Amino acid sequence: MSKKAFLPILALALGHLVTDMQAGALPIVLPQLKEMFSLSYSQLASIVLVQNIMSSVIQPAFGYLTDKRSMPKLLPVCAAMAGAGFAFVGWVSTYTLLLCTVVTISLASATYHPQASKTVNFLSDDSNRTQNMGIFSLGGNAGMAVGSILMTFLMSLDGGIHNTVYFVLPGLLVFGLMTKSMGAYERANVEHAAQQAQKVAKGTAEKLSYFGLFLILFYIFMRSSIHVGISTYMPIFYMKFRNFEPVFASSLVSGFLLGGVAGTYVGSVLSDKLGARKILLGSIACSIPAIYAITAATTPWLAMAAVVTAGFCIIGSFATTIILAQCMMPNNVGMASGLTIGFSVGLGGFGVTILGYLADTYGLPFVMQLLVWLPVVAALVATHIPIPKDLQK
Repeated sequence: MSKKAFLPILALALGHLVTDMQAGALPIVLPQLKEMFSLSYSQLASIVLVQNIMSSVIQPAFGYLTDKRSMPKLLPVCAAMAGAGFAFVGWVSTYTLLLCTVVTISLASATYHPQASKTVNFLSDDSNRTQNMGIFSLGGNAGMAVGSILMTFLMSLDGGIHNTVYFVLPGLLVFGLMTKSMGAYERANVEHAAQQAQKVAKGTAEKLSYFGLFLILFYIFMRSSIHVGISTYMPIFYMKFRNFEPVFASSLVSGFLLGGVAGTYVGSVLSDKLGARKILLGSIACSIPAIYAITAATTPWLAMAAVVTAGFCIIGSFATTIILAQCMMPNNVGMASGLTIGFSVGLGGFGVTILGYLADTYGLPFVMQLLVWLPVVAALVATHIPIPKDLQK
């Protein structure tokens, strides 16, 4: 990849990091917000629900709009708006204003993701398309962890929750970086539109496989349910059934997420070299023994090794599934991005709700054992996903 293409993609990845930092930081400030506004648990859950719906579930709609009219100039604005929006979270005076602030942050995120990911696609060629998407995805996955760590640190300083104001700084930084690369973003979007118009005129445009797209989205739903299920229920499992210290059990989630950060990039690089099918099958198949090791580990360090490995394997196909959907929807790349990054991942929360019901009914050990078998279902789905020629090796 040339330096000319790398720097604009790096700026988009950093913008992804900044927009997703807010999602990682929000859970850290929720306990303080509950005290500040005397919120009920239902009101607290409403904040999370609003954030999830506005930033994830409605992403395909924003993707569809960017397909009708590409708007790369919104990219730096959205990243800066996400940072500035969260800066106000610690300063709002009412619950209503808090919800409005969360809506603003989430809308900025929902607009940024489809336009940014399609621009990464357009800036790439067949030899590095998935690798570049991996760099972009790495920014988002790292952003969740960075936001959580940074907000935890800021809460320990004088000023407490008012220190959310510092989140405006990374937003301004990426605003400058993306503005500098705006020429490359605009050219890439214009050139792609011209290429697609040419294909339509010649009758060589690819046709969408709705069945294939459904299989990809179902695969992502399964993967997201497994990932969120482990991060949600694993600490409770280790505290209740392995007698681990609460602090160490919570640190296992950080290890799990950091493993996923590494897996995102390694999987994207291997996808360009080995082909999409091997990554879809390999990553989810390798997660089966890793998840089993999570359920069987009886010592803290074996548990840490298992959760890092599981995180690495489960998310290894993240960039590959985005590129697959984009290839299947060449005229609606933004909508494909919204479906894979936002909607299907957001549905993972629905899957975790089902797992919670099963845990209440049959016990948490049953759910942890079930999580060992869910990747088998995802692997069977992966064998039937049609792979476009450009992504076959």
